[in-house]
Amino acid sequence: MATVHPPTQGDSGAASRWREAALGAICLVLGAALLWMARSIELPARAMAVSPRIWPEALAYGIMGLSVLQIVSSFVSTPKVDDDDEEEGPVVRSGIVRVVGFVLATVAFGFLWYFVHFLVSGLVFVAALTWIAGGRGLKDLVLFPAGVTVLIYVLFGLLLRVPL
Repeated sequence: MATVHPPTQGDSGAASRWREAALGAICLVLGAALLWMARSIELPARAMAVSPRIWPEALAYGIMGLSVLQIVSSFVSTPKVDDDDEEEGPVVRSGIVRVVGFVLATVAFGFLWYFVHFLVSGLVFVAALTWIAGGRGLKDLVLFPAGVTVLIYVLFGLLLRVPL
């Protein structure tokens, strides 16, 4: 039989619901921005069955749909009580630093890719993300990023002929 202990300092469920809804709202705005950017992709002069906009638009609609689902479910669903689950801890500095690191690495990847080939920028990007996530050592920082970068290059650059 599960024992439910009341919270010690007010109801944290309401704050958690608003936090989940805020995350959904941020993703909804990012999805709308992605859709706006996808609509700015120039279409070729000749008609094609599948336009270059299809995947960015599909991703944007998917992100926006899941964001709306996140917002609705944050208020509709009831919080589940489970003795095995640990309580959410407070936001810690290391988590914020990692998120900022991921964002900065992504922006740096975009700039680096403009000046050097994808194989170089992709290798540096995946290695940076692995390091930020806690990967250390030769396998984590060299072999894994090299494998991922080569796999993406072979799949998109060689097989699908997407210009990288």
